[in-house]
Amino acid sequence: MTNNQQKTRWQKLWAWLKKPLIVGIPIGVFVLVLGLATVQGSLVLSSTNEFCFSCHLKMDTIVQEYKASSHYGDGSNIAATCADCHVPHPYFEMLQVKIAATADIYHMMVGTITKENFEEHRPALAETVWRDMQANDSANCRHCHQGDNFDLSKQPQRARLNHQQIAARGETCVDCHQGLTHKRIVIE
Repeated sequence: MTNNQQKTRWQKLWAWLKKPLIVGIPIGVFVLVLGLATVQGSLVLSSTNEFCFSCHLKMDTIVQEYKASSHYGDGSNIAATCADCHVPHPYFEMLQVKIAATADIYHMMVGTITKENFEEHRPALAETVWRDMQANDSANCRHCHQGDNFDLSKQPQRARLNHQQIAARGETCVDCHQGLTHKRIVIE
């Protein structure tokens, strides 16, 4: 086989490969964009109070406690959503929490956690949330409570002094504010 014949074979092979690429690349890009949009849409949808309430309203008293709290909002202040407190704001941390949360759906579907036994499981579930908040120095609290939303000069003296000393004591928001939005659970 001559060099020319070999070159012609490669040219034919490349011409054959180019056709699917010309069509395949736009289709691949479309599928990728559609997949990313679906993931993003799912993240947004699953971060709404309505999504959270769809299970919790049927399961427990958490929604009622939240609605009675200052975080729910009374029309004069900005409400913090369930996701504002329970879902990290950085994208990949959010994905990790959303994937881990599918375990909750599993336990509800198989009946491990039911309306009848939720309060039995609640202390362990709350402990997990508090431990996570302590480990990340209450990052979700600090996401909103900063700048004008956390002006120490506008706080009563005792609160201002406690907030100024929180780091020196090795504490974070939930060390003092457990029970602010949901009732305080005593772990036995």
